[in-house]
Amino acid sequence: MTANDLAAADERLPALVVAGARQFTFAAVVASLMLVSACGKDEPPPPPAVPVKVMTVLQQDTPLFEEFIGEVSGSREVSLRAQITGVLMAKNFTDGTLVTEGQRLFSIDPREPLAQQANARAGVAAARADLARARQDVDRYGPLVKENAISKQIYDNAVAGMQAAQAQVAANQAVLDQASLGVEYATVTAPLTGRIGAAQVFPGDLITAGTTVLAELSEDDPVWVYFSISEAKLLDYERRYQGSTPGVDDPIRQVRLTLTDGTQYKTPGQIIFADRALDARTGTYRLRAEFPNPQHQLYPGLFARIQVRADQRKGALLVPDRAVVQTLGKYFVTTVGADGKAQQVPVTPGPRYGGLWVIDKGLNPGDNVVVEGVQKARPGVPLKVTKVTYEQLQAPAPEAPPPGGAAKG
Repeated sequence: MTANDLAAADERLPALVVAGARQFTFAAVVASLMLVSACGKDEPPPPPAVPVKVMTVLQQDTPLFEEFIGEVSGSREVSLRAQITGVLMAKNFTDGTLVTEGQRLFSIDPREPLAQQANARAGVAAARADLARARQDVDRYGPLVKENAISKQIYDNAVAGMQAAQAQVAANQAVLDQASLGVEYATVTAPLTGRIGAAQVFPGDLITAGTTVLAELSEDDPVWVYFSISEAKLLDYERRYQGSTPGVDDPIRQVRLTLTDGTQYKTPGQIIFADRALDARTGTYRLRAEFPNPQHQLYPGLFARIQVRADQRKGALLVPDRAVVQTLGKYFVTTVGADGKAQQVPVTPGPRYGGLWVIDKGLNPGDNVVVEGVQKARPGVPLKVTKVTYEQLQAPAPEAPPPGGAAKG
């Protein structure tokens, strides 16, 4: 390096030192400002209270039910068959509708039974004429035989002839009655009130007496529901009731029905029949329950879940179904802690009872459980509590006012 290069470097050195000092000063100012800003910032405000509805855990004696699968059938199932042979003239109902007892369903060509009826009526008239002539002979021979004007044999023959004429009148009358039944049978009426299926014959078909099935008819008020219980359940029942037969009003005979869509039938039923023996093929015991069906809501052939009262738990703790949350096979409820904040409590649920769930473990009497707003009530969040009862929770929501409010008069 030459002397000139050293001189130039000496001249640039003060400028570099000044620039470095400026950069250091700027960084120090920025850091100071950030420190002052951080020291002056307030702590974040607490989260707002979440509005929830809370219900105190119910404690009451609760009947426990066991559930079985059953099938609905009509209490009377009838296969309609004609009692005369003939050609079907008309069908007088709509398939799948309700029909009433005595309603006309089918009309069969009545000309042949009408002709048989007329022939039988003529036979009755002829027999009655013969009877009248025989009775006249007896009346005429009676005084003569007393005076010995004729032999008693002649009189006895007249009496026998009259008796034979009487028997012939009776025989011909029976033929007439049978022919009249044939005329009645030409019109097929409903033997009961119920729901009729689709017609299996059509106008023009030849109907054979006692063979051709015209339609199927079911009485669906009341309905029967058949279901089966296991051998173990039957033995447990026998142990608890020691072989006694419960009375008609015994609660053990009361059953409830839930349809496959989860709808519970409002009217309870009653067990009215138990089979004589177990089914050896399935190892089950067949029972039958009867349910009133005045609105015809239950159709034969429906599958349903039958709840049978099995036991009663004293002082059971119950919460609404909506209060229980399932996560990864575990169950939780949210309660209100002493500090007014949400607490998630693991529970062990037992059997269901209507819209309630029996809780075996995890809750205590008097606990307040969140029943609405469960998803927002995360653990540790303060809660704005509204106490409700189970009856209030079950009440239908009020109808919304019409758009724009009520019109002013």
